Amino acid sequence: MLKFKLREPIGSSTYPMPGEAVDLTKTLKGLQESPTPHRDFGTIYLHVPFCDQICSFCGFNKQVSTSDVKSAYVAAVHKEIETYAAMPHVRQIQFRAVYIGGGTPNSLTKDQLSGIVKALRNNFNLSPDCEVTTEGTPQNFTEEMNASLLEAGINRISTGVQTFNTEIRKEHLHMNHTREELLGFIEVIRKSFPNFNLDLIYNLPLQTDDIWKDDIKTALGLGSKHLSVLPLVLLENTIFYSDYIVKGKYAPPDQDNEIHLFNHTVEALRASPFTDHYSMRDWAQPGYECRYITTNAKCGQILALGAGAHGYLAGQTYRNIRSTQRYIQSMKDAGLPLEAQRFATRSEEMQRFMVMGLRLNTFDTSAFNAMFNVSIDEVFGEKLQVLVDSGYLARNGATFHHTDSGLIWGNNLRTYFEEQKACTVGYADTRGAGSTGKEHYSAITRIKASGDVEANIIDILPEAKSPADTAEEIASV
Repeated sequence: MLKFKLREPIGSSTYPMPGEAVDLTKTLKGLQESPTPHRDFGTIYLHVPFCDQICSFCGFNKQVSTSDVKSAYVAAVHKEIETYAAMPHVRQIQFRAVYIGGGTPNSLTKDQLSGIVKALRNNFNLSPDCEVTTEGTPQNFTEEMNASLLEAGINRISTGVQTFNTEIRKEHLHMNHTREELLGFIEVIRKSFPNFNLDLIYNLPLQTDDIWKDDIKTALGLGSKHLSVLPLVLLENTIFYSDYIVKGKYAPPDQDNEIHLFNHTVEALRASPFTDHYSMRDWAQPGYECRYITTNAKCGQILALGAGAHGYLAGQTYRNIRSTQRYIQSMKDAGLPLEAQRFATRSEEMQRFMVMGLRLNTFDTSAFNAMFNVSIDEVFGEKLQVLVDSGYLARNGATFHHTDSGLIWGNNLRTYFEEQKACTVGYADTRGAGSTGKEHYSAITRIKASGDVEANIIDILPEAKSPADTAEEIASV
């Protein structure tokens, strides 16, 4: 049996990690070929790396910039869209969901953001019921902005609340609007978009049980159809990282308290309209699962556009150039803006199926045989049985369900199937407190040296295999 010791706060956004030099000839060859069977569907991710201000916790690729740079960036994005739209491989993919993330996409003007959405619709094969989401700050979703986005084809909004507590928002998150102002902004969103998501963060500094309970209660009354609830994660190059790690301003985040707050969240939302706890950090009202999440979990292709975006296309994972200026220049030079890639081996493709699929709390593995012409038990049966015997998963034929314990340790289950080790902590363009990114607690509490490859898993029963056989080291994403 297997027992995890340190909870991984977030899980993989891509696998295997793109860490190799770009082979443009091989890339272009793949983009001229038709998708292989079971690879003719996917999603689009488009990154907007601009913010009006920098929040203390965010480790994504972002910057405060000028209108001239934003205009040049939007022009580059349009050119990247047109470049991929000319590729036969991409033309044969039906995209079930589009996600515009950041940064803060609605820091662009309404015409810039709407123009990008229209370009996506005009150049790619979006399914008739395609989910089209944009992120943004609550205050920037004005009535004028919303009307423009609706006309362009946006049908879902995701906005970061994090907490409704005015003191924590201003003092710790560098988010300057009060609770009352925030509630007003969300009401404007609700009037235009019936389908919207609210992001919340737990285990923040000064966030007591009562404050978190109030955050959940308040979120439940605002008319959203979806909640994404994440623990605080310390990411390098953020204000929080400096405050916690460099300056020692706050006591390190406590794992026991994180699990306590997570368990309260599960209990509270089970008794709410958000009964569809379909992913370890995502709750939806019935019929409002995020299709971008579920399609990626089914190993759909991911066309990634924009600076620093990560994709999975034509057998490769890839990362675009992170630097906004270099990304803009690369599109002026009429090339693909690739910075790194990895052509996945057959074994890595199988691992990806597990790593991505286990984000869902109900994981149907029946497609594995069709995709790889081998049964999942033949490849991963032993590992899956360990997780069942250890109480993390329950099995019903080809379908696996997370138990209550599995919900807590869900990201660890995903890492358990990762063979490749990398330096990120779930979000593919970020780095965490540990050298591998997943030693979140061990690195900041000095429980273990950050390079300890077995810091996260202990083997507790003699009949189980040794950690070297059964446990993966703490790694990304």
